[in-house]
Amino acid sequence: MSGVRDLVYRSRLYQLSLRGRFPHGLAYYPENLWPGDLARANELFRGRFDLAGERVEVGTSPPWIGVTASESWRAELQGFAWLRHFQAAGGEAATRAARSLAGSWLTHNADYDPFIWRSDILARRLISWCLHADILFKNAELTYRSDLLRSMGRQARHLARVAETTPNGVQAVTAATGLAFIGLCLPESRNWTDKGLVLLTDQIGRQLLSDGGHISRNPQVLHHVLQDLILLKRTMMNIGEPPPEPLINAIDRMTPTLRMLRHGDGGLGLFNGGTEDTAADIEQTIRRSGIRGKPNLSAPKAGFERLQGGHTALIADFGGPAPEPGVGFAGLLSFEMSHRRERVVVNGGAARPPSPEWERALASTAAHSTLTIADTNAVGVPDAGRRRRRRLEAEALRTESADATWLDMMHTGYQERYGVVHRRRLYLDRDGRDLRGEDRLEVADRRKPSHVPFAVRFHLHPDASAVLAQGGNMALIRLKSGRGWRFRVAGADLKLEDSVYLGDGSPRRSQQVVASGDLDSTDITVQWALTLIDGTDS
Repeated sequence: MSGVRDLVYRSRLYQLSLRGRFPHGLAYYPENLWPGDLARANELFRGRFDLAGERVEVGTSPPWIGVTASESWRAELQGFAWLRHFQAAGGEAATRAARSLAGSWLTHNADYDPFIWRSDILARRLISWCLHADILFKNAELTYRSDLLRSMGRQARHLARVAETTPNGVQAVTAATGLAFIGLCLPESRNWTDKGLVLLTDQIGRQLLSDGGHISRNPQVLHHVLQDLILLKRTMMNIGEPPPEPLINAIDRMTPTLRMLRHGDGGLGLFNGGTEDTAADIEQTIRRSGIRGKPNLSAPKAGFERLQGGHTALIADFGGPAPEPGVGFAGLLSFEMSHRRERVVVNGGAARPPSPEWERALASTAAHSTLTIADTNAVGVPDAGRRRRRRLEAEALRTESADATWLDMMHTGYQERYGVVHRRRLYLDRDGRDLRGEDRLEVADRRKPSHVPFAVRFHLHPDASAVLAQGGNMALIRLKSGRGWRFRVAGADLKLEDSVYLGDGSPRRSQQVVASGDLDSTDITVQWALTLIDGTDS
Protein backbone atom coordinates (compact mmCIF):
# COMPACT_ATOMS: atom_id res chain seq x y z
CA MET A 1 0.00 0.00 0.00
CA SER A 2 2.84 2.39 0.79
CA GLY A 3 4.23 1.79 -2.71
CA VAL A 4 0.96 2.96 -4.25
CA ARG A 5 0.94 6.06 -2.03
CA ASP A 6 4.50 6.86 -3.04
CA LEU A 7 3.57 6.67 -6.72
CA VAL A 8 0.71 9.08 -6.07
CA TYR A 9 2.89 11.50 -4.10
CA ARG A 10 5.54 11.47 -6.82
CA SER A 11 3.02 12.23 -9.56
CA ARG A 12 2.97 15.63 -11.19
CA LEU A 13 -0.73 15.99 -10.40
CA TYR A 14 -0.12 15.55 -6.67
CA GLN A 15 2.85 17.89 -6.71
CA LEU A 16 0.70 20.51 -8.43
CA SER A 17 -1.88 20.06 -5.67
CA LEU A 18 0.70 21.20 -3.11
CA ARG A 19 0.90 24.61 -4.71
CA GLY A 20 -0.86 27.49 -3.05
CA ARG A 21 -0.35 30.98 -1.81
CA PHE A 22 3.27 30.97 -0.71
CA PRO A 23 4.27 32.94 2.37
CA HIS A 24 6.43 36.03 1.95
CA GLY A 25 7.82 35.53 5.43
CA LEU A 26 7.04 34.00 8.78
CA ALA A 27 4.15 35.29 10.81
CA TYR A 28 6.16 34.58 13.93
CA TYR A 29 9.83 33.94 14.57
CA PRO A 30 9.90 31.36 17.40
CA GLU A 31 12.44 31.21 20.20
CA ASN A 32 15.09 28.49 19.99
CA LEU A 33 15.01 26.89 23.46
CA TRP A 34 18.06 24.62 23.13
CA PRO A 35 21.22 26.52 22.12
CA GLY A 36 23.82 24.86 19.97
CA ASP A 37 27.50 24.16 20.51
CA LEU A 38 30.30 26.23 18.98
CA ALA A 39 32.62 23.20 18.80
CA ARG A 40 29.98 21.30 16.83
CA ALA A 41 29.65 24.28 14.51
CA ASN A 42 33.39 24.21 13.82
CA GLU A 43 33.09 20.55 12.84
CA LEU A 44 30.23 21.37 10.48
CA PHE A 45 32.33 24.13 8.89
CA ARG A 46 34.88 21.40 8.08
CA GLY A 47 32.22 19.20 6.50
CA ARG A 48 32.11 16.78 9.43
CA PHE A 49 28.54 15.82 10.27
CA ASP A 50 28.48 14.06 13.63
CA LEU A 51 24.86 12.95 13.84
CA ALA A 52 23.06 10.11 15.63
CA GLY A 53 26.37 8.81 16.96
CA GLU A 54 27.94 8.53 13.50
CA ARG A 55 30.52 10.84 11.91
CA VAL A 56 30.44 11.33 8.16
CA GLU A 57 32.95 13.63 6.46
CA VAL A 58 31.57 15.18 3.30
CA GLY A 59 34.21 17.85 2.82
CA THR A 60 33.00 20.62 0.54
CA SER A 61 30.32 18.49 -1.15
CA PRO A 62 26.64 18.74 -0.20
CA PRO A 63 25.77 16.01 2.33
CA TRP A 64 22.59 15.09 0.43
CA ILE A 65 24.31 13.24 -2.41
CA GLY A 66 26.75 10.34 -2.61
CA VAL A 67 26.87 9.71 1.13
CA THR A 68 26.64 6.24 2.64
CA ALA A 69 25.35 6.40 6.21
CA SER A 70 22.87 4.82 8.59
CA GLU A 71 19.17 5.60 8.44
CA SER A 72 19.32 7.37 11.81
CA TRP A 73 22.15 9.62 10.54
CA ARG A 74 20.20 10.44 7.39
CA ALA A 75 17.06 11.20 9.41
CA GLU A 76 18.94 13.60 11.66
CA LEU A 77 20.63 15.23 8.68
CA GLN A 78 17.31 15.77 6.90
CA GLY A 79 15.75 17.13 10.10
CA PHE A 80 18.14 20.12 10.16
CA ALA A 81 18.21 20.35 13.98
CA TRP A 82 21.99 20.77 13.64
CA LEU A 83 21.35 24.32 12.41
CA ARG A 84 21.35 25.30 16.09
CA HIS A 85 25.12 24.91 16.12
CA PHE A 86 25.51 27.42 13.29
CA GLN A 87 23.21 29.78 15.17
CA ALA A 88 25.39 29.38 18.27
CA ALA A 89 28.47 30.29 16.21
CA GLY A 90 26.79 33.38 14.80
CA GLY A 91 28.47 35.70 12.34
CA GLU A 92 28.58 35.95 8.58
CA ALA A 93 30.41 32.65 8.01
CA ALA A 94 27.78 30.64 9.89
CA THR A 95 24.97 32.40 8.05
CA ARG A 96 26.59 31.72 4.67
CA ALA A 97 27.14 28.05 5.52
CA ALA A 98 23.56 27.54 6.74
CA ARG A 99 22.07 29.22 3.66
CA SER A 100 24.36 27.33 1.32
CA LEU A 101 23.24 24.01 2.81
CA ALA A 102 19.56 24.96 2.74
CA GLY A 103 19.91 26.13 -0.86
CA SER A 104 21.63 22.92 -1.94
CA TRP A 105 18.86 20.96 -0.20
CA LEU A 106 16.31 22.72 -2.42
CA THR A 107 18.35 21.73 -5.46
CA HIS A 108 18.71 18.06 -4.61
CA ASN A 109 15.65 17.22 -2.49
CA ALA A 110 12.78 19.39 -3.63
CA ASP A 111 10.87 16.48 -5.22
CA TYR A 112 9.05 13.91 -3.15
CA ASP A 113 11.11 11.10 -1.67
CA PRO A 114 9.47 8.60 0.73
CA PHE A 115 12.28 8.92 3.28
CA ILE A 116 13.08 12.63 3.06
CA TRP A 117 9.37 13.47 3.10
CA ARG A 118 8.52 10.99 5.86
CA SER A 119 6.11 12.81 8.13
CA ASP A 120 8.30 12.97 11.24
CA ILE A 121 11.46 13.94 9.32
CA LEU A 122 9.55 16.57 7.35
CA ALA A 123 8.03 17.93 10.57
CA ARG A 124 11.45 18.17 12.22
CA ARG A 125 12.81 20.00 9.18
CA LEU A 126 9.98 22.56 9.24
CA ILE A 127 10.45 23.08 12.97
CA SER A 128 14.19 23.59 12.50
CA TRP A 129 13.80 26.02 9.61
CA CYS A 130 11.38 28.11 11.67
CA LEU A 131 13.56 28.03 14.79
CA HIS A 132 16.58 29.20 12.80
CA ALA A 133 14.82 31.59 10.48
CA ASP A 134 17.19 34.35 11.57
CA ILE A 135 20.16 32.79 9.82
CA LEU A 136 18.12 31.29 6.95
CA PHE A 137 15.88 34.18 5.93
CA LYS A 138 16.69 37.59 7.33
CA ASN A 139 18.24 39.88 4.71
CA ALA A 140 18.68 36.90 2.41
CA GLU A 141 18.82 37.10 -1.38
CA LEU A 142 15.23 37.36 -2.67
CA THR A 143 15.18 34.33 -4.99
CA TYR A 144 16.67 31.98 -2.41
CA ARG A 145 14.32 33.28 0.28
CA SER A 146 11.27 32.88 -1.95
CA ASP A 147 12.27 29.35 -2.98
CA LEU A 148 12.76 28.28 0.65
CA LEU A 149 9.46 29.76 1.81
CA ARG A 150 7.63 28.23 -1.15
CA SER A 151 9.12 24.85 -0.27
CA MET A 152 8.01 25.25 3.33
CA GLY A 153 4.46 25.84 2.17
CA ARG A 154 4.51 22.74 -0.07
CA GLN A 155 5.97 20.55 2.66
CA ALA A 156 3.48 21.86 5.22
CA ARG A 157 0.53 21.07 2.93
CA HIS A 158 1.82 17.53 2.49
CA LEU A 159 2.34 17.14 6.24
CA ALA A 160 -1.23 18.30 6.87
CA ARG A 161 -2.45 15.47 4.63
CA VAL A 162 -0.29 12.65 5.98
CA ALA A 163 0.31 13.47 9.66
CA GLU A 164 -2.71 11.46 10.82
CA THR A 165 -1.45 8.36 8.97
CA THR A 166 1.88 8.35 10.84
CA PRO A 167 2.27 5.07 12.78
CA ASN A 168 1.68 5.42 16.52
CA GLY A 169 4.85 6.15 18.45
CA VAL A 170 7.39 8.93 18.71
CA GLN A 171 7.14 9.65 14.98
CA ALA A 172 3.45 10.46 15.41
CA VAL A 173 4.22 12.92 18.22
CA THR A 174 6.83 14.66 16.06
CA ALA A 175 4.48 14.85 13.07
CA ALA A 176 1.61 16.28 15.14
CA THR A 177 3.88 18.76 16.94
CA GLY A 178 5.41 19.89 13.66
CA LEU A 179 2.01 20.46 12.07
CA ALA A 180 0.78 22.51 15.03
CA PHE A 181 4.07 24.43 15.14
CA ILE A 182 4.24 25.34 11.45
CA GLY A 183 0.65 26.56 11.67
CA LEU A 184 1.75 29.05 14.30
CA CYS A 185 4.75 30.26 12.33
CA LEU A 186 3.34 30.60 8.80
CA PRO A 187 0.69 33.23 8.09
CA GLU A 188 -2.97 32.25 7.67
CA SER A 189 -2.31 28.65 8.73
CA ARG A 190 -4.31 28.32 11.93
CA ASN A 191 -6.18 25.29 10.58
CA TRP A 192 -2.89 23.36 10.57
CA THR A 193 -2.36 24.21 14.22
CA ASP A 194 -5.87 23.08 15.11
CA LYS A 195 -5.43 19.77 13.32
CA GLY A 196 -1.97 19.22 14.81
CA LEU A 197 -3.25 19.83 18.34
CA VAL A 198 -6.07 17.31 17.86
CA LEU A 199 -3.56 14.69 16.65
CA LEU A 200 -1.13 15.54 19.44
CA THR A 201 -3.80 15.27 22.13
CA ASP A 202 -4.66 11.81 20.81
CA GLN A 203 -1.01 10.72 20.89
CA ILE A 204 -0.52 12.06 24.41
CA GLY A 205 -3.41 9.87 25.50
CA ARG A 206 -1.92 6.85 23.73
CA GLN A 207 1.73 7.25 24.73
CA LEU A 208 1.96 9.09 28.03
CA LEU A 209 1.46 7.06 31.20
CA SER A 210 -0.35 8.46 34.21
CA ASP A 211 2.91 8.70 36.21
CA GLY A 212 4.62 10.80 33.54
CA GLY A 213 6.54 7.96 31.92
CA HIS A 214 6.54 7.22 28.21
CA ILE A 215 5.12 3.95 26.93
CA SER A 216 8.53 3.07 25.44
CA ARG A 217 10.02 3.08 28.97
CA ASN A 218 13.08 4.71 27.40
CA PRO A 219 14.30 7.78 29.36
CA GLN A 220 15.86 9.34 26.28
CA VAL A 221 12.61 9.07 24.34
CA LEU A 222 10.80 10.65 27.30
CA HIS A 223 13.25 13.56 27.17
CA HIS A 224 12.91 14.17 23.45
CA VAL A 225 9.11 14.01 23.51
CA LEU A 226 9.09 16.43 26.44
CA GLN A 227 11.32 18.83 24.50
CA ASP A 228 8.82 18.96 21.64
CA LEU A 229 5.88 19.51 23.96
CA ILE A 230 7.68 22.32 25.82
CA LEU A 231 8.65 23.98 22.53
CA LEU A 232 5.03 23.97 21.35
CA LYS A 233 3.70 25.21 24.68
CA ARG A 234 6.24 28.03 24.94
CA THR A 235 5.62 29.11 21.34
CA MET A 236 1.86 29.25 21.90
CA MET A 237 2.32 31.23 25.10
CA ASN A 238 4.68 33.70 23.40
CA ILE A 239 2.14 34.28 20.63
CA GLY A 240 -0.66 34.70 23.15
CA GLU A 241 -2.43 31.45 22.31
CA PRO A 242 -3.59 29.40 25.33
CA PRO A 243 -2.01 25.92 25.19
CA PRO A 244 -4.55 23.09 25.49
CA GLU A 245 -4.92 21.44 28.88
CA PRO A 246 -3.66 17.99 27.74
CA LEU A 247 -0.40 19.62 26.62
CA ILE A 248 0.04 21.47 29.91
CA ASN A 249 -0.83 18.39 31.98
CA ALA A 250 1.57 16.21 29.99
CA ILE A 251 4.51 18.54 30.71
CA ASP A 252 3.49 18.74 34.38
CA ARG A 253 3.62 14.94 34.65
CA MET A 254 6.68 14.25 32.52
CA THR A 255 9.12 16.71 34.06
CA PRO A 256 9.33 15.15 37.57
CA THR A 257 9.72 11.72 35.96
CA LEU A 258 12.56 12.98 33.75
CA ARG A 259 14.23 14.29 36.92
CA MET A 260 13.74 10.87 38.48
CA LEU A 261 15.70 9.17 35.69
CA ARG A 262 18.81 11.40 35.96
CA HIS A 263 22.08 10.55 37.66
CA GLY A 264 24.35 12.89 39.59
CA ASP A 265 26.27 13.75 36.41
CA GLY A 266 23.06 15.16 34.91
CA GLY A 267 22.68 12.43 32.30
CA LEU A 268 19.97 9.81 32.03
CA GLY A 269 19.91 6.24 33.25
CA LEU A 270 20.49 3.59 30.61
CA PHE A 271 17.26 1.65 30.25
CA ASN A 272 15.33 0.20 27.31
CA GLY A 273 17.44 1.47 24.45
CA GLY A 274 18.38 4.96 25.63
CA THR A 275 21.75 6.64 26.05
CA GLU A 276 22.83 9.21 28.64
CA ASP A 277 21.88 12.15 26.40
CA THR A 278 23.43 15.59 26.91
CA ALA A 279 23.31 16.79 30.51
CA ALA A 280 23.17 20.45 29.49
CA ASP A 281 20.19 19.84 27.19
CA ILE A 282 18.38 17.89 29.91
CA GLU A 283 18.94 20.67 32.42
CA GLN A 284 17.70 23.22 29.90
CA THR A 285 14.60 21.09 29.23
CA ILE A 286 13.76 20.96 32.92
CA ARG A 287 14.24 24.70 33.31
CA ARG A 288 12.18 25.48 30.22
CA SER A 289 9.35 23.30 31.48
CA GLY A 290 8.71 25.77 34.29
CA ILE A 291 8.02 22.83 36.63
CA ARG A 292 9.94 23.09 39.87
CA GLY A 293 10.26 20.54 42.62
CA LYS A 294 11.95 17.26 43.41
CA PRO A 295 12.20 14.14 41.24
CA ASN A 296 9.47 11.56 41.36
CA LEU A 297 10.57 8.63 43.50
CA SER A 298 8.07 6.19 42.04
CA ALA A 299 6.74 5.68 38.51
CA PRO A 300 4.76 2.45 38.94
CA LYS A 301 3.18 2.45 35.47
CA ALA A 302 6.49 3.08 33.73
CA GLY A 303 8.17 0.52 35.98
CA PHE A 304 10.85 2.66 37.66
CA GLU A 305 11.76 3.40 41.27
CA ARG A 306 14.35 5.83 42.62
CA LEU A 307 16.23 5.55 45.90
CA GLN A 308 18.06 8.63 47.13
CA GLY A 309 20.33 8.85 50.14
CA GLY A 310 22.86 11.62 50.70
CA HIS A 311 24.83 11.99 47.47
CA THR A 312 23.90 8.51 46.23
CA ALA A 313 21.13 7.91 43.68
CA LEU A 314 19.82 4.53 42.59
CA ILE A 315 17.40 3.97 39.69
CA ALA A 316 15.73 0.55 39.43
CA ASP A 317 13.71 -0.92 36.57
CA PHE A 318 11.14 -3.50 37.64
CA GLY A 319 9.37 -3.60 34.29
CA GLY A 320 5.99 -2.19 35.27
CA PRO A 321 2.84 -4.00 36.39
CA ALA A 322 2.54 -5.96 33.13
CA PRO A 323 5.77 -5.77 31.11
CA GLU A 324 5.23 -6.62 27.48
CA PRO A 325 7.37 -9.56 26.30
CA GLY A 326 9.41 -8.69 23.25
CA VAL A 327 9.18 -4.94 23.80
CA GLY A 328 12.17 -3.01 25.04
CA PHE A 329 15.19 -4.48 26.81
CA ALA A 330 15.25 -7.52 29.10
CA GLY A 331 16.70 -5.80 32.17
CA LEU A 332 14.04 -6.76 34.70
CA LEU A 333 15.02 -5.73 38.26
CA SER A 334 18.22 -4.09 37.00
CA PHE A 335 19.52 -0.97 38.69
CA GLU A 336 22.06 1.79 38.21
CA MET A 337 23.80 3.65 41.00
CA SER A 338 25.73 6.91 41.03
CA HIS A 339 27.49 8.87 43.77
CA ARG A 340 27.84 12.61 43.40
CA ARG A 341 28.73 13.11 39.73
CA GLU A 342 30.19 9.63 39.18
CA ARG A 343 28.39 6.55 37.94
CA VAL A 344 29.31 3.35 39.71
CA VAL A 345 26.91 0.52 38.74
CA VAL A 346 25.45 0.81 35.25
CA ASN A 347 23.69 -1.04 32.45
CA GLY A 348 25.16 -1.57 29.00
CA GLY A 349 23.47 1.30 27.16
CA ALA A 350 22.60 1.43 23.46
CA ALA A 351 24.58 1.64 20.23
CA ARG A 352 24.57 4.77 18.07
CA PRO A 353 23.98 4.33 15.25
CA PRO A 354 21.76 1.35 16.02
CA SER A 355 22.62 -2.06 14.66
CA PRO A 356 20.76 -5.38 15.03
CA GLU A 357 23.81 -7.10 16.51
CA TRP A 358 24.40 -4.48 19.18
CA GLU A 359 20.70 -4.21 19.94
CA ARG A 360 20.40 -7.94 20.61
CA ALA A 361 23.51 -7.93 22.81
CA LEU A 362 22.62 -4.81 24.80
CA ALA A 363 18.94 -5.76 25.14
CA SER A 364 19.89 -9.04 26.81
CA THR A 365 19.45 -9.57 30.54
CA ALA A 366 23.19 -10.22 30.84
CA ALA A 367 23.93 -6.65 29.67
CA HIS A 368 22.13 -5.30 32.75
CA SER A 369 22.99 -5.16 36.43
CA THR A 370 20.62 -7.86 37.51
CA LEU A 371 20.40 -11.65 37.85
CA THR A 372 20.59 -14.00 34.88
CA ILE A 373 20.06 -17.75 34.65
CA ALA A 374 22.19 -19.67 32.15
CA ASP A 375 22.77 -16.37 30.29
CA THR A 376 19.19 -16.49 29.00
CA ASN A 377 16.86 -13.53 28.85
CA ALA A 378 14.25 -12.99 31.54
CA VAL A 379 11.86 -11.63 28.92
CA GLY A 380 11.75 -11.92 25.16
CA VAL A 381 14.06 -9.57 23.26
CA PRO A 382 13.11 -8.31 19.76
CA ASP A 383 14.85 -10.43 17.13
CA ALA A 384 14.25 -10.03 13.41
CA GLY A 385 10.73 -8.79 14.04
CA ARG A 386 9.66 -11.83 16.05
CA ARG A 387 8.37 -11.70 19.61
CA ARG A 388 8.20 -14.63 21.93
CA ARG A 389 5.37 -14.17 24.38
CA ARG A 390 5.47 -15.55 27.90
CA ARG A 391 3.18 -15.08 30.84
CA LEU A 392 4.96 -12.51 32.95
CA GLU A 393 4.34 -10.62 36.17
CA ALA A 394 6.45 -7.96 37.81
CA GLU A 395 5.94 -5.71 40.80
CA ALA A 396 7.69 -3.41 43.24
CA LEU A 397 6.96 -2.25 46.77
CA ARG A 398 8.92 0.50 48.50
CA THR A 399 9.11 1.16 52.22
CA GLU A 400 10.59 4.34 53.65
CA SER A 401 11.68 5.36 57.10
CA ALA A 402 13.65 8.28 58.51
CA ASP A 403 16.85 6.23 58.24
CA ALA A 404 16.60 4.25 55.01
CA THR A 405 14.54 3.11 52.02
CA TRP A 406 13.76 -0.51 51.10
CA LEU A 407 12.66 -1.63 47.66
CA ASP A 408 11.19 -5.12 47.14
CA MET A 409 10.82 -6.24 43.52
CA MET A 410 9.96 -9.50 41.77
CA HIS A 411 9.41 -10.93 38.32
CA THR A 412 8.31 -14.29 36.93
CA GLY A 413 10.31 -14.14 33.72
CA TYR A 414 12.28 -17.28 34.59
CA GLN A 415 9.37 -19.26 36.02
CA GLU A 416 8.24 -20.95 32.81
CA ARG A 417 11.69 -22.23 31.83
CA TYR A 418 13.44 -22.74 35.17
CA GLY A 419 10.61 -22.89 37.70
CA VAL A 420 11.86 -20.00 39.86
CA VAL A 421 10.72 -16.52 40.76
CA HIS A 422 13.38 -13.81 41.06
CA ARG A 423 12.96 -11.49 44.05
CA ARG A 424 15.33 -8.61 44.67
CA ARG A 425 15.44 -6.46 47.80
CA LEU A 426 17.44 -3.23 47.86
CA TYR A 427 18.27 -1.12 50.92
CA LEU A 428 19.85 2.33 50.86
CA ASP A 429 20.60 4.20 54.06
CA ARG A 430 19.78 7.86 54.57
CA ASP A 431 23.40 8.98 54.09
CA GLY A 432 23.88 7.03 50.85
CA ARG A 433 26.96 5.25 52.18
CA ASP A 434 25.45 1.79 52.57
CA LEU A 435 23.67 -0.05 49.74
CA ARG A 436 22.62 -3.63 50.46
CA GLY A 437 20.87 -6.14 48.29
CA GLU A 438 19.38 -9.58 48.39
CA ASP A 439 18.64 -11.63 45.28
CA ARG A 440 16.44 -14.62 45.96
CA LEU A 441 15.44 -17.40 43.60
CA GLU A 442 12.28 -19.01 44.97
CA VAL A 443 11.39 -22.44 43.62
CA ALA A 444 7.88 -22.36 42.15
CA ASP A 445 8.07 -25.63 40.16
CA ARG A 446 10.36 -28.43 41.36
CA ARG A 447 9.92 -30.31 38.09
CA LYS A 448 12.10 -27.76 36.30
CA PRO A 449 15.86 -28.36 35.79
CA SER A 450 18.33 -27.78 38.60
CA HIS A 451 22.14 -27.48 38.53
CA VAL A 452 21.78 -24.58 36.11
CA PRO A 453 24.22 -21.67 36.52
CA PHE A 454 23.06 -18.25 37.65
CA ALA A 455 24.93 -14.96 37.89
CA VAL A 456 24.19 -11.67 39.59
CA ARG A 457 25.94 -9.04 37.50
CA PHE A 458 27.10 -5.57 38.54
CA HIS A 459 28.40 -3.73 35.47
CA LEU A 460 30.77 -0.90 36.37
CA HIS A 461 31.23 2.42 34.65
CA PRO A 462 34.49 2.61 32.63
CA ASP A 463 35.82 5.23 35.08
CA ALA A 464 35.49 2.69 37.91
CA SER A 465 38.06 -0.06 38.36
CA ALA A 466 37.77 -3.14 40.56
CA VAL A 467 40.20 -5.61 42.12
CA LEU A 468 39.51 -8.68 44.21
CA ALA A 469 40.71 -8.69 47.83
CA GLN A 470 40.72 -10.95 50.90
CA GLY A 471 41.32 -14.08 48.89
CA GLY A 472 38.58 -13.29 46.40
CA ASN A 473 35.83 -12.77 48.97
CA MET A 474 35.60 -9.02 48.41
CA ALA A 475 36.01 -6.50 45.58
CA LEU A 476 37.36 -2.97 45.97
CA ILE A 477 35.98 -0.45 43.50
CA ARG A 478 37.92 2.75 42.92
CA LEU A 479 36.42 5.74 41.09
CA LYS A 480 38.21 8.35 39.04
CA SER A 481 37.81 10.90 41.85
CA GLY A 482 39.64 8.62 44.24
CA ARG A 483 36.53 7.64 46.18
CA GLY A 484 36.08 3.95 46.77
CA TRP A 485 33.42 1.33 47.46
CA ARG A 486 33.74 -2.05 49.12
CA PHE A 487 31.69 -4.90 47.60
CA ARG A 488 30.92 -8.01 49.67
CA VAL A 489 28.82 -11.04 48.82
CA ALA A 490 27.45 -14.09 50.64
CA GLY A 491 25.84 -17.12 49.04
CA ALA A 492 27.76 -17.01 45.76
CA ASP A 493 31.27 -17.00 44.31
CA LEU A 494 32.80 -13.66 43.41
CA LYS A 495 34.75 -12.91 40.24
CA LEU A 496 35.57 -10.07 37.85
CA GLU A 497 34.79 -10.17 34.14
CA ASP A 498 35.15 -7.84 31.18
CA SER A 499 32.21 -5.72 30.14
CA VAL A 500 31.36 -2.98 27.67
CA TYR A 501 29.64 0.35 28.18
CA LEU A 502 27.81 2.40 25.53
CA GLY A 503 26.61 5.37 27.54
CA ASP A 504 26.99 7.77 24.62
CA GLY A 505 26.39 5.14 21.94
CA SER A 506 30.06 4.22 21.41
CA PRO A 507 31.62 1.14 23.09
CA ARG A 508 34.08 1.57 25.96
CA ARG A 509 35.78 -1.22 27.84
CA SER A 510 34.69 -1.72 31.42
CA GLN A 511 34.46 -4.37 34.12
CA GLN A 512 31.70 -6.23 35.87
CA VAL A 513 31.57 -7.80 39.31
CA VAL A 514 29.81 -11.17 39.11
CA ALA A 515 28.37 -13.26 41.96
CA SER A 516 27.65 -16.74 40.57
CA GLY A 517 26.43 -20.17 41.60
CA ASP A 518 24.13 -23.02 40.56
CA LEU A 519 20.41 -23.61 40.97
CA ASP A 520 19.29 -26.61 42.95
CA SER A 521 15.93 -27.84 44.22
CA THR A 522 15.79 -25.34 47.09
CA ASP A 523 15.48 -21.58 47.34
CA ILE A 524 18.73 -19.69 46.84
CA THR A 525 19.62 -16.37 48.44
CA VAL A 526 22.55 -14.16 47.48
CA GLN A 527 23.26 -11.24 49.78
CA TRP A 528 25.58 -8.42 48.82
CA ALA A 529 26.59 -4.96 50.00
CA LEU A 530 28.24 -1.86 48.53
CA THR A 531 29.75 0.34 51.22
CA LEU A 532 31.50 3.66 50.81
CA ILE A 533 34.99 3.08 52.17
CA ASP A 534 35.79 4.94 55.40
CA GLY A 535 38.07 7.87 54.87
CA THR A 536 36.63 8.86 51.50
CA ASP A 537 34.61 12.00 51.00
CA SER A 538 30.94 11.07 51.18
